[in-house]
Amino acid sequence: MEATDKITMLLLSCDKYSDVWDDFFNLKERFWPDCEYQWYIVTETKDYERDKVSTIKCGTELNWAGRFRKAVNQVRTPFIGLYLEDYFIKAPIDNDRIKSFVDLMEKEHVSFLNLGDVFRHILRQPNLEYFAPNIVKIPQHLRYGIDTAAAIWHKDYLLEKLGEGDYSAWKFETDRCAEAASEKGLGGLILCDDQLSFNVSRIPVIIQGQLYPNAIKYFKEEVGYEILSKRKVMSAWDVRKYKFKTKMSHAKHGRKFLKWVGTHIMGYKFFTED
Repeated sequence: MEATDKITMLLLSCDKYSDVWDDFFNLKERFWPDCEYQWYIVTETKDYERDKVSTIKCGTELNWAGRFRKAVNQVRTPFIGLYLEDYFIKAPIDNDRIKSFVDLMEKEHVSFLNLGDVFRHILRQPNLEYFAPNIVKIPQHLRYGIDTAAAIWHKDYLLEKLGEGDYSAWKFETDRCAEAASEKGLGGLILCDDQLSFNVSRIPVIIQGQLYPNAIKYFKEEVGYEILSKRKVMSAWDVRKYKFKTKMSHAKHGRKFLKWVGTHIMGYKFFTED
């Protein structure tokens, strides 16, 4: 079986993010020019014209999970490579290495291979267990051990995780966290490439519907690419609030003080007492 018959690439998106599709594929063509796989944008109604890129239009009546499931069911290959539209490729991708991953997944019956770990939930774990050189086993009970940011999935495993309902991306994440906390765990053989070979930037390009200034600066200065999207850029105040909220979410101590600052100075509203 040819490599092109084994894997299809999906860019999981929606109509309101169509302004960054050119940016995503400009960087994909710069850093993965020899990619021979078919790409699809998963969206609601919009078309996109670009070589080897098609759209899977799912309509406006479906939520995130419904669109995702409809797209996956249209894919004919056993494996699906997945990107999100707001995490851009930042460095060259080794095409032969990606092929070797697909072969490994086929041979060893791998369910999920993380190639981005953009939230660093996996590789920051102590005492990493290796399945193969540079390939880490994801613990079955690891919170956020599975995400949709940059990975290769076995199609059947992905459909199993999506289930039958139609819901938000947030619910998909919380459901996987609940699954990780269960006695059974996440299931399947789930792995992570410690070289993060899909080479996505850790800095999200869009936050709260706005371009993130740190991402604009990073891609211009470090990658040599100027983002074309003309959507609104986050204000300095919104950036400070976002960074504060992120810091608070990771804080192990002083949460009450941080909550007081967030409530009285930054204007946040909280719905829990801790």
